[in-house]
Amino acid sequence: MTVGRPSRASSASRLRIVHALPVVPVFLVAFLASGAIRDNSFLWHIRAGAVQADLGRVLDHDIFSFTELGASWRTQSWLAELGYAQAEQWFSGLGWANWFVFGCSIALLLFSGLAVYRRSPSPVSTALVLVGAVWLYGPFLQPRPVILSFVLLAALVVVFQNRDDLLWLVVPIMWVWAGVHGSWIIGGLIIVLHWLRTMDRRLFMVGVLSLVASLATPHGLGTWGVVVDFLGAQDALALMQEWKVPDFGSPAQMPYVVVVVGLVVAGMRGALRPRDLWVIVPFLFLGVTSRRTVVPATIVLLPYAAAAIPPIRVPKASGSSLIPKVAVALVAVMALFPMVSAANGTLLPERFPDTATRAAMGGRNTFYDTAVGGYLIYREYPERLVWIDDRAELYGVERLEQFADAVAGTYTDVFAEYDFDSALVQPDWPLMERLVEDGWTIANETEYFTLFYAPGT
Repeated sequence: MTVGRPSRASSASRLRIVHALPVVPVFLVAFLASGAIRDNSFLWHIRAGAVQADLGRVLDHDIFSFTELGASWRTQSWLAELGYAQAEQWFSGLGWANWFVFGCSIALLLFSGLAVYRRSPSPVSTALVLVGAVWLYGPFLQPRPVILSFVLLAALVVVFQNRDDLLWLVVPIMWVWAGVHGSWIIGGLIIVLHWLRTMDRRLFMVGVLSLVASLATPHGLGTWGVVVDFLGAQDALALMQEWKVPDFGSPAQMPYVVVVVGLVVAGMRGALRPRDLWVIVPFLFLGVTSRRTVVPATIVLLPYAAAAIPPIRVPKASGSSLIPKVAVALVAVMALFPMVSAANGTLLPERFPDTATRAAMGGRNTFYDTAVGGYLIYREYPERLVWIDDRAELYGVERLEQFADAVAGTYTDVFAEYDFDSALVQPDWPLMERLVEDGWTIANETEYFTLFYAPGT
């Protein structure tokens, strides 16, 4: 036996300080996940879960509004909602929600990182790509069910990169996805595109089984009805901020341009194959349709774009590996600091009225925005039914236009139709000035909301 220098394999396996770089995106995720909750649909999803648990069945009609009460409406996220309701019961509040976001975001980073590393096997390049990804994902890292769809999509990307070993996972992933969010149809799309890309017979069979799995839910054919309702509500969705055309000049969505450039460079370097275009082109198009679809498009395109990064060589380890180990461990602990130091479960005051404001609303029929509507479902159902929330597919374009008209100050017809005797108004709404001019009285006022009572009430 010859005694000599350590083998190349043992040297390469030593931990280096550079291995702490992939932990940096974890810190960014912890920072984002520890913030105040600003998503209102998450709140009504909790209440929907509790109602379904009590009823022993999924919801197939509206029970939360007085304007659409009894109208056909399927809750697309029944499985997530049951989990939300159970978590609230276990933890007696919303403190779990921040950790839920953190856990989902870490899973999203893990799957995205694995997919990127396969294309660009360097901890440095992987870390850089993930920092950009967190930047882009950040506004959508909220506890609403769509975050689960991001995780499942990223998992599918990894599965298709390891098709021979993991293909059997596609069907259970699709079944879960069909129960947590209506965007499961994107999973079906990626199955079809990879089949066209490879013409693998197994993928055809997986696609058929996934179709069957999508029907093996409490909604049955209604799972497809959710998709049809969504596609039929495009005019209403277009009135909501997250479904507007992306603004790639804004700092929040600019990284998508970097992804596109990465794809071009990867193609010029010969790192992409012509058949990859079966996947790349449709998801490139998806990414420019709305602000909301930028995230799923990026999840799929990121590994292809990462192929543009040339190999970044990391110096071999030398000497003791104790210092790198300590450094990596220290960075990992620091990455969790935002989560353990934050007051988890708090609601963003700009979005949701405080207790005093809700008390002043009392039993009045109040005008408010979609965010407040979702919050009131969570806090006051069944004592209070709402006039609107963010379920655009239920209310349709006419209701959302009525809301927009009232906010702009043209309120009399809308208020008369729904017999509003009070209005919860935000400071930047033109409606505030109109109500003051028309003799409405201020019943309660905070930094973010003003509650008006109608004259003579």
